[in-house]
Amino acid sequence: MVVNLTKRNLVGELMDDPNLAEKDHHQALHGLRRVNQLSRTARVISNAIIQLCQKKKLASIRVLDLACGGGDVTVQVSKLLSQAGVSAEVHGWDCSPTAIDFARRHCDSGNKSQVQFAIANALVDSPNHSFDFVYCTLFLHHLSDDDANRLLGVMWQMASQLVLIDDLRRSTMGYVLAVVGCHLLSRSPIVHVDGPLSVRAAFTESEILEMSNRCDLPRPTIKRHWPHRFLLTWTAKK
Repeated sequence: MVVNLTKRNLVGELMDDPNLAEKDHHQALHGLRRVNQLSRTARVISNAIIQLCQKKKLASIRVLDLACGGGDVTVQVSKLLSQAGVSAEVHGWDCSPTAIDFARRHCDSGNKSQVQFAIANALVDSPNHSFDFVYCTLFLHHLSDDDANRLLGVMWQMASQLVLIDDLRRSTMGYVLAVVGCHLLSRSPIVHVDGPLSVRAAFTESEILEMSNRCDLPRPTIKRHWPHRFLLTWTAKK
């Protein structure tokens, strides 16, 4: 089968279905947890935050993880910041009550005082909130171009220090890795289907730069990392 990756193919992913059975949703979140661990997503995010904290001598910060899903990245980022000597109040938002319930139940007791989870829609509930660092992982590709523009604008409005977006790169290699990796790391049929679909829906670097220009934001720093992803960072000038 030939897969066309020259254009975004934004199709509904199974995980986005509000009628998804709780059991299937939980199985998929467990699978994504393993994907995030192998991808070292939390390490990539926390390193960028720590670097700026050290540069600006920020000892206490507020961090927001938008569309946090099962919360594993949220919790791990909190742990890594604490290990680096950064006092961080970390929040995780997701519009799915099932995901937030899962995140709360799987947040170990040692982190419950540093991590707070809430049901919230980043495109609706965010403008009146303020954080030092705002990030999202594996979320941007779920959105239409218009909603992606809005998300970026909202993140920029909320963040006083740094906006970070970690996501997939749309490419043939990324597609192959998604097919193989999702089958090896999870038994969830939802993950098996959604992984490759996510790559087909992902943005290219040039598309990200165009989006940033449309939102009147400065040019982002783009850092590629394993496994065929990129970390996008915008430094806020506030």
